Formats: sequence, C-alpha cells, structure tokens
Amino acid sequence: MKVNLNVSGFDTEAFFSNKDIAKIHKPLVEKFTRLYQEQEERVIIFLCAPPGSGKSTLAAFWEYLSQQSPQLEPLQVLPFDGFHYTNEILESNTIQRNNETISLRSIKGASETFNLTDLIDKLKQLQTRSPKWPYYDRNLHDPVDDAIQVDKNIVVVEGNWLLLNEPVWCDLYKLADFTVFIDTDADFLKERLVNRKVRGGASEQEAVTFYENSDAINVNKVLTQSVRADLNLYMNKNGSFEIQ
Repeated sequence: MKVNLNVSGFDTEAFFSNKDIAKIHKPLVEKFTRLYQEQEERVIIFLCAPPGSGKSTLAAFWEYLSQQSPQLEPLQVLPFDGFHYTNEILESNTIQRNNETISLRSIKGASETFNLTDLIDKLKQLQTRSPKWPYYDRNLHDPVDDAIQVDKNIVVVEGNWLLLNEPVWCDLYKLADFTVFIDTDADFLKERLVNRKVRGGASEQEAVTFYENSDAINVNKVLTQSVRADLNLYMNKNGSFEIQ
C-alpha cells in the first residue's frame, strides 16, 4: 500500500506491504483499541527504535490505519523530539566523553540532550489529563512548548530513548500500557542515515563523518542498551517487518 502521510510536519509518501499490514500493523492497531476498551481510560503506547529506522513514519501509518474504520479508536502520535533541550541550553552546557569535555550541542540527539524530567511529567499528565505536548520545529531546529493538544484516547509516543536501560530512563516503560521496539541491522541504518544527510546537502564524506561521530553511537546504544519491549519487531532491508 502506498500512502501519503504527514511525518514531522512534512508530507511523505510511504509504502507498507499488504502482508505486513494484515499480519502486524492492523492487528496492532486493533490491539490498541481493545486495550482502551478494557481500561476505559487513555492508553499510552511507546514506539522505540534507533535513528533511521522510520519509526516516525510507522507511527504516522498506525495513526492513518486507526482512522480507516469506525470500529477502531483513533490514535494520536506524540513525538519524543520535542523534549530536546533548546540550542541555547545545549551550547552553554558540557559533558565528559572519553576523558574530553565537549559541548552538549555537539552530540545533539544523544540521550543526554533531552529533558527527562519534563518528559516524565508529561507522561504522568497523559494518564489523567489532556495536556499540551512539545514539538520539535525542524525549521527552527528547536523545540516549541505546548504545540500539540492531546485530544485522543490512544497515544503513540515515538522516540529513540524511551526504553533506554540507564538509571531513571529504565523505569519509563512503567508509564506506558504497551511498548514496541524496532530492531534492525546497524549497517543498514548507516546506509539510510548517510543517504539522508546527503539528500540534505552534505557531501558523502561529511555525511559519513557525521554518522561515525554521532549517529553510529546513538544507533549502537539504542540497539544494545534498551530494555526489552512487550513486542519486538525486526525490520528487514526491504522495509518489511518480522515479529521476534
């Protein structure tokens, strides 16, 4: 199925195989509806995956599927990226890595560059209220507070670090009703991330250097240091999925 989706504010044409839709995606969306019907209160889903895995597109597709049948409860995607610290904060703070003091801005996207305290607060609000959610503006390259009004009974929070197995982070899953993790081959993600950087205007060498200094570290950390989800999906190089 080819479908036009709004992903992070941009119109995107995506393709999902009919086999995957029938065996994985539609049953998942139906499961989310059943969870809501059983609980009779907001259902919080985590979709955790490494950079370059297409998690934002997948979450947007689940949102699309949930709108195709009156028997399904419509869901709403809530991006994790809105919890980035502002560039001003990142530029004025440092961290120690490999015995070197570096600016947080230089590792933007790493777990250390997100406001975990605010994330926890918003996740707790989701359980009983309909708060406003922050949004990462890719034109400003900065977060915008209270940009999204939460108005659905099922929400999918999607991001890289939702299941990170580090102090405090490792308890985030307790604030979710169901968690999904996407696993895949790191070399496949390298190819996707380098190509994405090149499409954005970088040279091949610049894209590879950026990957090695930033994306590769985050990809490896997500793939090897995440707590196990309720459902693990493996993404093949052709974009299809398997349940692990």
